[in-house]
Order: sequence, then structure tokens, then C-alpha cells
Amino acid sequence: GATAMSVVPMKLLTIAGPLERFDDVVRACVIDQEFHPENALQLMRSVKGLRPLELENPYSALLHRSVEVADEAGIPLAYAPFDPASPLEDFASYFDSLSGRIAALHRRREELEHKADEARSMVDQLQNLRGLNVSLDELWGLDHARFRYGYLPRETYDGFREALNEEEDIFFVPTTLGARRVYGVYFTTKEAHHKVDSLFNSLHFVRIRLEDPPGGTVDNATAELNAQVEAAQAAVAQVGQELEELRRQEREHILSSYSYLRYHSECCGLRQYACRSKGTFYLTGWVPAAAVPEIEKTLARFPNLSCVADTADDVRHAKPPTKLKTCFLGRVFQPFLEMYGLPAYNEKDPSLFMALTYCLFFGIMFGDLGQGLCLALIGLVLARWKGMWLGGIITCCGLSGALFGCVYGSVFGFEDILPGFKIMEETTFAGLGVVSNVLLLLVLSICLGVFMLLLVMVINILNGIRQKNYEKILFGPNGAAGIVFYAGLLTAAVSTLAFGVNLFTPAYVLPVLILPLVLMLLREPLSHLLAKDPHWREFSVGEVLGTGFFELFETLLSYLTNTLSFMRVGAYAITHVGLMLVVHMLAGLAGGVGGPAGILILVLGNAFVMGFEGLLVGIQVLRLEFYELFGRFYDDGGIPFVPKKIDYAARTNG
Repeated sequence: GATAMSVVPMKLLTIAGPLERFDDVVRACVIDQEFHPENALQLMRSVKGLRPLELENPYSALLHRSVEVADEAGIPLAYAPFDPASPLEDFASYFDSLSGRIAALHRRREELEHKADEARSMVDQLQNLRGLNVSLDELWGLDHARFRYGYLPRETYDGFREALNEEEDIFFVPTTLGARRVYGVYFTTKEAHHKVDSLFNSLHFVRIRLEDPPGGTVDNATAELNAQVEAAQAAVAQVGQELEELRRQEREHILSSYSYLRYHSECCGLRQYACRSKGTFYLTGWVPAAAVPEIEKTLARFPNLSCVADTADDVRHAKPPTKLKTCFLGRVFQPFLEMYGLPAYNEKDPSLFMALTYCLFFGIMFGDLGQGLCLALIGLVLARWKGMWLGGIITCCGLSGALFGCVYGSVFGFEDILPGFKIMEETTFAGLGVVSNVLLLLVLSICLGVFMLLLVMVINILNGIRQKNYEKILFGPNGAAGIVFYAGLLTAAVSTLAFGVNLFTPAYVLPVLILPLVLMLLREPLSHLLAKDPHWREFSVGEVLGTGFFELFETLLSYLTNTLSFMRVGAYAITHVGLMLVVHMLAGLAGGVGGPAGILILVLGNAFVMGFEGLLVGIQVLRLEFYELFGRFYDDGGIPFVPKKIDYAARTNG
């Protein structure tokens, strides 16, 4: 069935040919084509004497090296054209020389930065020596005294200042008094310096050593050091330019080397899927049916190759991968579908169904023309400029909300601009009298739920027919038995409550309600019997009734909860109106809708309701899709179709 909701039909290609042609075949027909490789040894289990191919890959170590070197050079990975016939030996020496040049530049830059840092910290320390009006050369050159420079905690200094001044071996000059630290210099005699050093240690004095000390006054030394910092910074910038130049010159060469290695390495990687027997290789993979003739044409160019294409139904040991053939709307919602799981190969692709129902439910729950258009605009911005897949979904939902805003006649919560079905008012029906629209909306929500549940059961039966699964078609809770029971029960309930016609009579109850339940209870043995499976008698009565009874109870409960669950569609529409009423009331209290305060409240209120309600409704609709609807017809568990295409920007070692 090639409908809009279908999965692309697949064929399994088996290619056999002389071993020495393996790499050529892979390059021509597999890499960058629509080819999803399968493990040939697994698929050809019945064939005797098959062995895996040797897996040595001469390219992988060099590929790893090329990624490292591109990283060192700061060049992002990308495809560049390459000559497929380059000799491998050239690569290693090229990488080594380039890596050496880059490392030398980086080392030089680090040395210069280290020099600048040292000069900077020296300048910082000299600022604290400003209190000494003396030439620095004299301090460094004292013969008989010892000079120490550093800092100690402020409170220690305050506590011991008197004591320090009384000691005759010590002369302490505070150069900077900070709130937490006191910087200073102490002088002591050559003989006493051990004793004095240990005394200062006990006062938590931290010594600062100035390496190769500058001369002149503090200001001269500072100026000299600042000049050194500037020179070092200029040299660092120069190295940066050299690196940039190197990057520009080598970019093409390194990327083409990387692309060459990546391409050949991926070709080698395909050996893990192939197998051999004597001098022949076998390679198998799934190809979309439409792409098969193209590949067969390419293969015909090689001598001594054979190629067999099997349709998916004939393949016993492998599940065909799923490639979705969706329309635009289905593609927008595909990420949501993938959260749940891809459809199996012989199952309808529900992405279009999901897209339409998601937009429908969202619109009913979020009906507001103004907010819907704003939401659509936000989605458009996210999709266009941020490239987020969620943007497309938000746009569709916003447009649907705007459409239902026209039905409700609601614009940014103003109910009096457009005519429409006003949720907070009443409708008069002939024969029924006055009915509140809130009640009407909830009843309509349940009717929508009943319709949706019956629809997904029909889809489930169609899937069952495609898969020749009798349990799905006839006896399951979502098959024919389920539909008869669910529809029959609802019909009887409605006719009794609304029209006073009592259908709960044996003539109705036995065939319409009891029989489907019995079929559901016995669904396993019955479906095996219909499928002509000889083991159908092996089900024990106790087992079938024991598990079946609980499953039946769960099924009945799920009919009830799933139907009532759709009330949330109406409930959220009512909540939306209620929240907007509150916003308008607050705006009225703040001096009327026309005043500046009122307008501010309206804008903020609309933004809040749009974000808060949009998020809640989005999650609730996803819940309805996944739990109430998908569970009834959708198996998922498909394997994604992953052809061997090389993405040169990805960092993999394949």
C-alpha cells in the first residue's frame, strides 16, 4: 500500500563477487548510496563454510591522527575534495611536520604569556613597596642586614605592633595597610635573621620573593616592567597571527587528507558486515525498492558479480528497516513520533494521523485567534533562525489555535470583537431548553473521544490485515470484537438515558456485549486456530481464564478511562477562557482596559497564559496521543533506515 501514510518498501540486496573487487564495489554502490548494510553471516546462516572478512583497517590510526592534528590547528572537520589514489606513506610525515610546527608556535606563545604574567605580578608587588622612598638597588645590595618582603594578616599586625617596635633586632616598615592584609618589609641583622624569620613565621608572615629584581625607584621599575609586559603581549599577538596564517595555508590540505582517510576507513569498516567463502565475498543490505535499478545498473559494470534482490516478505532472519515516506505535516511531527518509536515495516506510518489529531486537539483546547497567531510566529522564528524541530510543531499548533479562536470568537481574551460559540454563555435548543455551553463542550469532547477511539480501532484492524494477524483483526480488544462491544455498550447507554428505550435485554446483551467479551477472553487459542497453528490446543483452560480474566477487566477499565480522558479537551478550553477572564478582571481593577496599567496587565497576562497554557496543552495532547490513541493501534519497534552516508563533520572514528 503506497498511501500517504506508508513506509517505503524495501528490498534486500545480496551482492557476491571476487574478494579483490570488494573495496571497489563498496565505493561504487554502498558508500553514500541508499544502502543499509546487514550482517551477511547472520542472514546466510544456512550456507556452510562462510567466514568473516579480515577486519584490519590500515586507515584508522592515521584517521585518528588527522582528527588530532586538525584539533591542534583549530580547524573544524569538514569535507574537502581529495585524490583517491594518494599513497598512504605521505600522510604520516605530513601530520608529524604540521603537528611539530603548531606545537612550536604554541610553546612560544606559552613562554611569552608566562613572561608577561611574571612581570605583571612583579608590578603588583612593587605597588606595595611604594611606602619606601628609597632606591631599590640599595635594598637588594645590603651587606650586613637581611631584608624580607611579604604580608601578614591585619589583626595579627594590630595585636603585635607594640611588641614588634620594642624588639631591637627588627625594623618593620608597613608599606601598604589593607583591611585584611598588611604588606611590609622587615630588616634584621645577619646574625639574628634565623630567630627573626621564625618569629615572623609564627605571626603568619607570608614572604614574597622577587626574582631578578628591578632597579631604580619603584616608579622607574614599574615603568620598565610595564614595557616588558607590552612587548610580550605584542609578541603573543604576533604568534597568534602566525598560527592564523598556518591555519589558512594548511586548511585545504589537512581537510582533504582527513576526508581521504575518513572515506577509505568507512569503506574498510563495511568489512564487518560482509563474509567470504574461498575467493568470493558476500555483502547484504536493504535498499528502497525505487533505488534498486540504479544500483543494479552500477553493479553491471563489474565483471563476475552477481546480485539478488529479495522483497521484504521473503526474508526470514532480518527485520526490514523503516524509512518514512511522509508528507510535509507528517515530517514536522516526526520527532514526536520517534519519541514513541518508529513504525514496524509492515505497519501504517501514523505520522500524518498524529499531526492532524495533534493540531485538532490543540486547537480546541487553546482556541484564541490573537494568542494562536503569536504562538505561530514564535514557532516560525524558532524553526527559521534557531533551526529547532519544535518550531515547526509550535507553528502548526498556533495556526490551529487561531482557527478555533475564530470558532469561539476569542481574540487575546476579548470575547466581544468576533461572533462565535461563547464558552461561558448558554445555548437554547428546541425540546431541550437552555443548555450551558460548558456542559455542551464537555459532552462534545466525550463524543470526539468516542469517534477517535473507534477510528484507531479501525486503523488497528487494517494493520492486522496487512500483517495477517487474526488476533488484531478479530479477537483483540482493539479488533472487531472490541469495536462491537464498545459501540454496542455506548449505543445501549445513550438510547436508555436519552431516549428512554431500554436496550439492556437478553436478545441485545448476549450477541452484542457478552459474545465479544468471550471472544476477547479466548483470543489466544482462537487466533492460533484460525492461523492453522497445530499448537492451539496446548493452551490450558486455567491459564487462559486466569490471565484472560484480569486482562479483560483491564480492557473494560481502559475503555472507560480512555473515553473519559477526552474530557480534558473541553476542560482545557474552559480553563483557557477562565484564565483570560481573570486577566481582564485584573486589568479592569487596575484602571480599565484603556489605561496604561490595564494595558500592561493585559500584555503580561496574555503572555503568561500563552506560555503556561501552551505548555500544559501541548503535554496533555501528547498524553492523549500516546496513551489513549497510539496504544490501541500502534506497535512501534521499527528499526530506523540508516544508509552508509559519511558525515564528514561528525567526530567518529569509523
